Amino acid sequence: MLNFDLIEKDDEVSAYLNTADKNFAAIGYKEHGLRHAKLSANIAGNVLKYLGYGEQDQLLAKIAAYTHDIGNAVSANDHAQTGAMIVLDILQRMQFQYEYIFPIITAIGTHEDKSTNPVSAVAAALILADKTDVHRTRVRVSEQSLLDMHSRVNYACHNAFLRVEKDKKTIALELTIDTNICPVMDYFEIFLPRTNFCIKASATLNCAFELYINKDKFY
Repeated sequence: MLNFDLIEKDDEVSAYLNTADKNFAAIGYKEHGLRHAKLSANIAGNVLKYLGYGEQDQLLAKIAAYTHDIGNAVSANDHAQTGAMIVLDILQRMQFQYEYIFPIITAIGTHEDKSTNPVSAVAAALILADKTDVHRTRVRVSEQSLLDMHSRVNYACHNAFLRVEKDKKTIALELTIDTNICPVMDYFEIFLPRTNFCIKASATLNCAFELYINKDKFY
C-alpha cells in the first residue's frame, strides 16, 4: 500500500535529507533540505492531480519528489543515481510493492538527465516540481556582493507559481523577479537548460510549457 506519511515521518529519510542540506550549506550552495523536499512533493502531486491522474500516480510522484535529492548526502556528483539506490533500500525496508518502487526510483534516477525525455508521468511531475523551485528563501547568503549568478537569480525571485490548466493543456511557470538584483537575461543564461527540461516534461504530460516573468510571456 502506498503511504506518503511513512516516508515523511521516517527517521532515515529525514537524516539523509538533513545531511544533504548540511553538505550543500558547507559549500555555500542553495537549500536542498526538508523545505525543498516538501514543496517538490506538493507540486509534483498537484501537477498530476490537476491533470486528472489517479491517486496512485499522485502518491508515486509525491514520494519520488520528496526523496529525489537524498543522494546529495553522499555527493552532488551522480546524486540522482545514488539517491535511487538509497530509496530502493528504504522502500524495500518499508515493504513497498515493486510495482510502486520502480516508478519511484526511475523518476529519481533520471531527474537530472536533461538529454532525454522523461520516461513516465511520475518522472515528468518530479522534474517540473524540482526545476521550478526558484525562490530567494533557498539562498543562504543575502549579501549581494557575495552571490554568484545562480544564487543571484534565486535571490531575485520573490514569487514562483506553477499553474496547471488541464483544459488548455498548459503548464506555466509564473515568476516575479526583482530586476534590480537580476536582469531577466541572467535568468535565461542560468536556467535555459532546466527550462528546456520543463518543456520536455510538460510534453510527456501532453501539455505545452509556458514561462512568464513579471507577467510578460517569454515562452
